[in-house]
Amino acid sequence: MDEELLVYEQDEVYTLPTSQEELSVSGKLRIIERRHGVVVEWRCSDDEATTDSEWAVINSAAVTFTHHNVSDSVEISTPRRNVRPIAIELVDLRSYRIADDDSLVLIQRDGTTHPALAFRSGSVLCFVEVLLRYVAVKRSEKDSNLYLVSDKRQAAMDEELSAMNLVPPRRGFPGAGGPNHWLNTQHRVWGFINNLKRDPYTTTVGALSKFYDAVLYTGVEGYIRESDGAEDDVAELFHSLNGFEDLEPGYELLTKKGTLAERPDVDRLAPLTHDDFQQFLDDDGRILDVEPLKQRIFKGGIHPNLRRELWCFLLGHNLWNSTYIQREERRRQRENLYFTMKQQWKTITEDQESRFTGFKERRSLIEKDVNRTDRNHPFFEGEHNPNVVLLHDVLMTYVMYNFDLGYVQGMSDLLAPILYVTQNEATAFWCFVGYMDIVYRNFDMDQSGMKQQLKDVHQIVHLVDPELMSYLEVRDSANFYFCFRWLLVRFKRELNYASTLRLWEVLWTGHPCPNFHLLVAVALLDTEKNTIMENKFGFTEILKHINDISLRIDLDATLKKAEAIYLQIASSPNVPDCVRTVLGLPLQEPSTSQLRIRKAFQGLDAGEGPVDPRN
Repeated sequence: MDEELLVYEQDEVYTLPTSQEELSVSGKLRIIERRHGVVVEWRCSDDEATTDSEWAVINSAAVTFTHHNVSDSVEISTPRRNVRPIAIELVDLRSYRIADDDSLVLIQRDGTTHPALAFRSGSVLCFVEVLLRYVAVKRSEKDSNLYLVSDKRQAAMDEELSAMNLVPPRRGFPGAGGPNHWLNTQHRVWGFINNLKRDPYTTTVGALSKFYDAVLYTGVEGYIRESDGAEDDVAELFHSLNGFEDLEPGYELLTKKGTLAERPDVDRLAPLTHDDFQQFLDDDGRILDVEPLKQRIFKGGIHPNLRRELWCFLLGHNLWNSTYIQREERRRQRENLYFTMKQQWKTITEDQESRFTGFKERRSLIEKDVNRTDRNHPFFEGEHNPNVVLLHDVLMTYVMYNFDLGYVQGMSDLLAPILYVTQNEATAFWCFVGYMDIVYRNFDMDQSGMKQQLKDVHQIVHLVDPELMSYLEVRDSANFYFCFRWLLVRFKRELNYASTLRLWEVLWTGHPCPNFHLLVAVALLDTEKNTIMENKFGFTEILKHINDISLRIDLDATLKKAEAIYLQIASSPNVPDCVRTVLGLPLQEPSTSQLRIRKAFQGLDAGEGPVDPRN
């Protein structure tokens, strides 16, 4: 074993739980000098005797959980916490985050983001004080809670180079155009040549974009000075020109900054209660004002006691204008239809199945997936759990209901929470049908539906955060593939169960716009932007980081930010039609000045030379 020197140790450092159901686990945080380098280590107190890197499993007492509409009760345990020891060589530590509650999050260079650690005794500052013996630490200028870690010698060299002022300021800043201007120009020229060798198409088109920018903002300065509001019209024109909606990755569309309105502050409400819901019903049970009810659900979600009833409305199992009597009749009819379809697949013989390859493949895939879907959740936990059987049966019946789509991996993730909430087989099936009618494009065999959503996220980020967009393009991450899982199963793998249920019912309202889940994705990226950029993460590191923040997302804060982004876009005049279409905003008619500028572009495209747009 390597010789080692313990230089820091703190007891009672706890992992912060990500939900009310999860356990907080106590451990020891250490900094250790070893022969090969310095290591930061956290290990569960109950696992001190173990020297390997296996997961420590923290169990709680077993309880009996009885499910409604299920004849058997299942012996399960309350949620347990799988806790993995932390061991980071300091050369691999890229940054750390200290939250307002003094909890500590360690972030590695490969994007690994470890669970938050809270100090029950002692102080995080003592840990940082010892850490500073070995590394240089700089506080992020953009995120006051983020601290960047670097090698002390490299940091000293960077400071010396910075003091020498070798890099000239950009045009428009003090010192621009001075003695270093020629050096800066040469640097940009060689950068263009290198980019041209690497990617001629993107580089050429990017250069063309910059040329148009120069033509509009330099060559027609007289026009801008003489025409009130012309600068805004020019910026808007860039967004509205035909053909720019389908840009290839890497194409940078340059527009003047400041075209978006200020992002407002928004509030969330408490969940809708039974008493609140009664105000929307008449004596016969009809819902009188559907859209205000949906808006109320969007702003606060639904109380768990009311969730089963209202999910049936949101997912189309119950009709909004139906009476109590009509809903009961519809329930009986749909239940009979469900069990008729269920009987169809249950009576297929082995001989029939041997000549029914599509059915056999779907059955095999479902059997594989249900045995690994939410098995840590109390509702699906334990051997011989009847709820797992129900999950299987509902999915098999959906195959018979929609054999063209059949079953694709990921569908079991969408059904499981519905079955948990409804706790009724037939009701869960019809609600699942309603959900699949919303997200069926997620499961296109050619993934065209998912690709379109990633493209839509690209367009929105390009509009609301061009700085992040430019960063992702340089890091070959502008395909947004790291958002794929978010969109495929609507953030279910990123949130705890309670938050998943809340998010889904908010999304199902259709408020405040179509495709609000894309804005949720944009809001999450906005939250993680500083961590990604300050740590200089590339695609692999971003993907790793995105996976590691799962179950640590503040849903209310994310929903507030997503709604604020929507209101910001909706109140902004210069929004491209591609984004307006995605968010259901009305398309804008081009103004007279825009039409004049478009005429100038048409003249350039036709090779006729510049056209005075005022004519």
